[in-house]
Amino acid sequence: MFIGHYGIGLLAKKNKQLPSLAIMFIAVQLLDLIWPILVLLGIESLSIDPGNTKLTHLNFEFYPYSHSLFMALMWSIIFGLCYLLFTKNKKGSLILGALVMSHWILDFITHRPDLPIAPFSDLKVGLGLWNYPVLETILELSLFGIGAFLYFKSPNFKRKIAFWLLVLFLLIVHMMNLLSPPPPSVVAVAWSANLMWLIVIWAWWIEKKPSSN
Repeated sequence: MFIGHYGIGLLAKKNKQLPSLAIMFIAVQLLDLIWPILVLLGIESLSIDPGNTKLTHLNFEFYPYSHSLFMALMWSIIFGLCYLLFTKNKKGSLILGALVMSHWILDFITHRPDLPIAPFSDLKVGLGLWNYPVLETILELSLFGIGAFLYFKSPNFKRKIAFWLLVLFLLIVHMMNLLSPPPPSVVAVAWSANLMWLIVIWAWWIEKKPSSN
């Protein structure tokens, strides 16, 4: 799951009083923003395994601190509380906590049984939708398409061209993920995953009020 996560972030952005799209993008991808850092630090691990599922060449061997159910709940609470502390926005903090948790739920649907329940448990779960490419693609593109359409109908963003360029960019990256050969190394995967911060910056710029000068 890639653009499906962003689709959930777009769906959640309904009015100007809610957290910004950039913050929502951080929330829906928080687990995947934490994960590459832990991989680069040697705390979590993966391997290149062509055919691991029909839609991914990656074998997520050990990632209980970023992607276990228990830690997803913890990250949800932490992120929501941090937002509440700085903004006093209770509704926004609850939405952000739910968005963080939505990442694990979508991963549970798509991953094979490699998602840990907790760092202190060997039990792993996953429904394995990645092994059904047509169904997975329909689900992911539907989430993203509906989210993009509803966000477009909202009054939030100031730069429509920049928004549609972001939509196009995410679709291209998604297709590259589906069609590209196995990545050259685990380090390359981890570093490329860190580029998701550029999408957050892009989302911030879309909603930034243009200068009057």
